[in-house]
Amino acid sequence: MPPENSPTPTETAFQPAARPRGGCIGTVTKFLFFSVLLVALLLPFTPFAGKIKRGIQQIIESARSTKERIITREVPKEIVKEVPVTKEIIKEVEVVKEVLPPLPDKYIPRKDVDVATLFNGITVKTNLITEEGSFASLERLDPEAYKAEFQLSIRVPKANQTLPELARINPNLPKILPGLETMLSTAKVSGFYHKLYQSKTSRVQNDLTRLNKILDRHNYYDCETILELTHPTTQRRALLVQSEMDVVADGSDGDRLPTLDEYIYMSDYYQPTTSYAWPKATTSPNPLVARWEERLKKAKDEFAVKGLSAARNRELNALIQELTVQISEMKARSFLIAEKDPFVVISLLFRGYADQNKHTPQIGDYACVIHEGKIYPAICGDYGPSYKMGEASLLMSKTINPKSTPYRRGEDDLKVSYLFFPGTAEKPNTPPNLAHWRERCLQLVGDLGGIGPGYEMHTWEDPFKKPEEPDAAANTASPSKPTGSITPPTDATKAEPSKSEVKKDSTAKKTK
Repeated sequence: MPPENSPTPTETAFQPAARPRGGCIGTVTKFLFFSVLLVALLLPFTPFAGKIKRGIQQIIESARSTKERIITREVPKEIVKEVPVTKEIIKEVEVVKEVLPPLPDKYIPRKDVDVATLFNGITVKTNLITEEGSFASLERLDPEAYKAEFQLSIRVPKANQTLPELARINPNLPKILPGLETMLSTAKVSGFYHKLYQSKTSRVQNDLTRLNKILDRHNYYDCETILELTHPTTQRRALLVQSEMDVVADGSDGDRLPTLDEYIYMSDYYQPTTSYAWPKATTSPNPLVARWEERLKKAKDEFAVKGLSAARNRELNALIQELTVQISEMKARSFLIAEKDPFVVISLLFRGYADQNKHTPQIGDYACVIHEGKIYPAICGDYGPSYKMGEASLLMSKTINPKSTPYRRGEDDLKVSYLFFPGTAEKPNTPPNLAHWRERCLQLVGDLGGIGPGYEMHTWEDPFKKPEEPDAAANTASPSKPTGSITPPTDATKAEPSKSEVKKDSTAKKTK
């Protein structure tokens, strides 16, 4: 009998056969094991062995450093330190928003007036007047739409003609000329005075219309009066001009002065000639001929260049003509020297009126200059601008005011009295003879009543007087020359006789 728990034949037949242990899982496990083992055996012989080694070392060192790391903490510690207290000032700035004016809705006509004073002392008042016009494209074609109308207001001065009025400007004038009071009773304000201010006014208008530089206030009011005087007894005529003293530095003369300072002939408006002239007496050349010829050559060279503007060609042509005339005159004649000769300048306003007006001064007429209690003899040596009055040579100006220069007046105020003696010129013209000039002026003033007590006519020293030699006083054979006569030329440092004088001296010695 089979055991109780033994299977039946039927159960035994339907049971599956038993699988061997370690089936698929075991096979995979074994494969992985052998693969890892193979890789471990082959890895040391591949390029990755070094990298793996270094990586393992870094991991080990990192672990060690982590164990030995020192952890520090910042423990706050209270330190008491005195710090200076700075007071902060806060300024409250109130921002005000600018309120702009509202935009205009239409054009509003306006009239603006502005007043200013120019550098030359002229007060300028401008009136701006606007009015509504047509379209801009049309207005720009109309010359009347945008224009300027100038209106210059000038007070033309009246001439003084009484003794108190003249004494107000030159207090010494009645004392120096005691006969003036008698002549003023019949004196007449000359038409030259009115013509002078007409000339000034016309010049201002012309310059203003062309927007040129106009005559300044000082030069407009440069003449106080022009009086025609006639002495009742002698019938000597004189023209009295009360004015200032501008300076002229013109003139040259090789006979008397073979050299000329650059300070003179390089000054503005310098001219080598004067209206009073006489024929040359020596062969000594004018000191400016060579320089003027050089200027002429430069002007001609530039004029020959093609392509210059028409305006420049006109300037060069005028300059060439002027230099040519001046060079010709300097070679043939001698002239006054403003630095050495006492003369006055008369306005071109007088030229041409001698036949019409017997009180008209002309070149060569004698004149006296009265200033600050002194009276100086002179002649009318040159013409000046027709719109100016009151001008004298540099010598005269420096005598009155030592600070005077070609650029600085001898007298700014209207304190200078010019007494002209028309019709007294001596012909032909001769070199300056200062002693003779003084003598003639004394005679002419004597015809007007003479010079008052306590005053005397100034005596000019001869600027070309040759220094006397020690034995000159013992030599009585040679006559002395009058003061002011022409003498041998000198330069700035040493007086040297001319060739003609040396020849004369040597001839005289041979004769003795």
